[in-house]
Amino acid sequence: MADVLLFWKARPDLNLPAEAIAREINWGEEVDGLIDLPVKEIIDRLKAEFPEHDERPGSLAAKTPGGGSWEATWGWQFFRVELHDAEGDARQRLMDVLAEFGCGVVSSQ
Repeated sequence: MADVLLFWKARPDLNLPAEAIAREINWGEEVDGLIDLPVKEIIDRLKAEFPEHDERPGSLAAKTPGGGSWEATWGWQFFRVELHDAEGDARQRLMDVLAEFGCGVVSSQ
């Protein structure tokens, strides 16, 4: 089973719990109070961090050391990353890259 991480950047005045935001994103809804992300810049940064990648319209997939992988999809307000057998280092590197853009993370299924 994949480990799913959701990333977004919220305005300071957003009073919605992370679980509620994740639920709305998973349902395909926009969330008032989330800030639009610089999608192209994030994708470019992820590709630099994970050179073994495959980019397709609407998704970016990469291999990680140890035989794992991840696949990211996105909208203007979020990045959703599914990790498959990815070691802790790859997970942390993903979180660090998105943190550079002010994104918080929540684990979701």
